[in-house]
Amino acid sequence: MIHRPFFYAASAAQPHGRLRHFCIMTLCMALLFLAACASRKASQNAPELPARHWLEEAPGVPVENKVKLESAVPNLYDPDKTFRFDDCVYLTIQQSPMLVNSAVDLEVKRLQLTDAIWQYLPEPRMTLTASSNLTQYNDSEKDKPSDYGQPKFQIGFYASFPNPLATYFNHQVQKIMVSLAISAHRKAIGAALTQIAEIYLKLEAQRKIMEQQKSLLPLNKELIAYWQQVEAVEGRQGVSVNMARQKERQAQLQVEKSEMEAVMLQTKLKILAGVDPRQKLKLDTSDADSILRGFNGHNLQWENRWPATEDELIVRTQVVLHDYNIMVAWAKYVPDMTIHVNNNPPAGQYQPAKGTSDLFVHLNFDFPLLDWGRRYRGVQTARMGKAKAFHEQARRRTDYSNKWLQSEQRVSMAETGKKLARNSLDVAEMEYKEAEIAFREGVGDFPAVMNKKEAVVNSRIKYINAELELELAQLEWMDVANVLQERYLGLPAKEIK
Repeated sequence: MIHRPFFYAASAAQPHGRLRHFCIMTLCMALLFLAACASRKASQNAPELPARHWLEEAPGVPVENKVKLESAVPNLYDPDKTFRFDDCVYLTIQQSPMLVNSAVDLEVKRLQLTDAIWQYLPEPRMTLTASSNLTQYNDSEKDKPSDYGQPKFQIGFYASFPNPLATYFNHQVQKIMVSLAISAHRKAIGAALTQIAEIYLKLEAQRKIMEQQKSLLPLNKELIAYWQQVEAVEGRQGVSVNMARQKERQAQLQVEKSEMEAVMLQTKLKILAGVDPRQKLKLDTSDADSILRGFNGHNLQWENRWPATEDELIVRTQVVLHDYNIMVAWAKYVPDMTIHVNNNPPAGQYQPAKGTSDLFVHLNFDFPLLDWGRRYRGVQTARMGKAKAFHEQARRRTDYSNKWLQSEQRVSMAETGKKLARNSLDVAEMEYKEAEIAFREGVGDFPAVMNKKEAVVNSRIKYINAELELELAQLEWMDVANVLQERYLGLPAKEIK
């Protein structure tokens, strides 16, 4: 038998050749459209709209100023858009692969919570029994039923009632697991924010360093011209000119190296935000200074910031979680109860041979008489889990205070390093001014001025790097204090739902 396609059966009245021609044209147009889409994707200037917005798919994760996020999302995919820090933050929240696992885990926990709610209800089941004689030893008996030896079918129903205590406490456990998943998702977002801020600070420092390196290129050309004039007058063999050209080439290579480092940082940012590294992403790092604006860790106390972190909420929630786990373990002492509806009569119930089978309701209680201590060991294991959670809470608090102290020490050391770099820069600038004055007065020569200028540029680059080290140390302290995450996501939940 030949099965015709649905569209052929629906249009049997049309000419066969016209239909085939129409299908071929449609297929060709579809292939051309896909090719055009692929070509447009390869040359597009901005990332594509993702298939799923994880933050919207995971409600319950608060975002500070959600209206700003919603207004920023449609503009993230403008081909001519220049991304500032906030734009990169929203783009990362929108589609970063770093957030997929935690967002999916949150969705799974929500499904498990829904499943725990439905476990309050019993699950009715139907049984269908088909019976037939394997032997017919009673076939010759006179009082045998008329349907002796024939297949019989029985339909029954039963339902196992869930353990009410275990179901209730399991429901509470799943609610806490959702809270933990939300905290884990928020922590993943906070980690992504810190990485974006670190890249932005490095890109801005790299831009300043390249400006200083490029400032040497015209001076190198002047040095080459200077030695060409000197050697033309003195009749030298061009050794100084060659050395000056090598120095110019070295300066150009330094600029190229810095440009490649900036490209690598941009690629890292694209990967973090879930953008194809081959796509263009125009960045504006001029607002990098706003990341640390208003933050001064010296004015904060770690005892006040510890309750504002996700870790504190997680360890506090885990203690409550183990309380419910203990109750779940105790609930296993409750007997199981099932209800059956079938044609099986209880012992002693008379059923006539040629009568109609009755339906019976059976209510069964299953009491454990001896479980060899299995339930008790389960309760003790749950208790040990709670004790471990208490110790983990104290350990996390101690670790947090140690991280705070280490961050404070790194900032203090970076501040000292910045002062040293500033002092070295001041000395280099004074030596450069002295050499420049000597050159104007005819006491010094231009190569000496050039050397001092290079020393100033190198000192200024070291000062920029020292500034960057201080900013990164402050960013690390900011991350420990949970200030940057709080700016975009708000404070973590205080009450366990």
